[in-house]
Amino acid sequence: MFSWLIVLLVFCVGLGYIYIRIQPVILRYAHSQAETIMLNSANEAVVKILKNNDFSYGDIAVLTRDSGGNVKSLEIDTYKINYLKSNISNEISNIISKKERYTVGIPIGTFFDNSFTAGFGPDVKFKMQMTSTAFVDFEHEFRDAGINQVLHRVVVKITINGSLLIAGYKRNISVNTSAIAAQTVIVGAVPEGFTNVIENENDNTAGLINDYGVIGE
Repeated sequence: MFSWLIVLLVFCVGLGYIYIRIQPVILRYAHSQAETIMLNSANEAVVKILKNNDFSYGDIAVLTRDSGGNVKSLEIDTYKINYLKSNISNEISNIISKKERYTVGIPIGTFFDNSFTAGFGPDVKFKMQMTSTAFVDFEHEFRDAGINQVLHRVVVKITINGSLLIAGYKRNISVNTSAIAAQTVIVGAVPEGFTNVIENENDNTAGLINDYGVIGE
């Protein structure tokens, strides 16, 4: 009986040693796949929400001009901005929730830490789980597009923070991505800073645009 306990103990220690040696490889593969899932989910959510709502630049931003055709102000519809933020964030969560449990397949030769064996052999599969939270915001970019022409972009900025969970280990994950929600070329003389931006007390859009004194090159 005692000899069997020794064998069992040696076997368990051996498995523990092997797991410690291969754990960095597992984490590297799992982390990479989790990032891919998050980024693809964010892109899928943005495309879906923007397509379903069919918002154009004119639905989000309105320019006012004086009698000479010069731009006086840029007005942002923060209701629609906040609507998009909320819907994109919810859609990202819905998509990722369907993919939070996934399987990583790693070729057995990769575990030998040898360039000649990496990628060879049958896959060893490991079950993974991740959790995530998406943060969505909008930013405004102004770029010189020529003489008396300014390119204005409304950009969706997305940050997804999460955790990767495997047996006995937890690793934090964070990814960032962006997409253009709408854009237009403003033709005509523009002020050094845009003012008169519609906002509400829960939105910081106006702070991003008011007195936007420097146009990006």
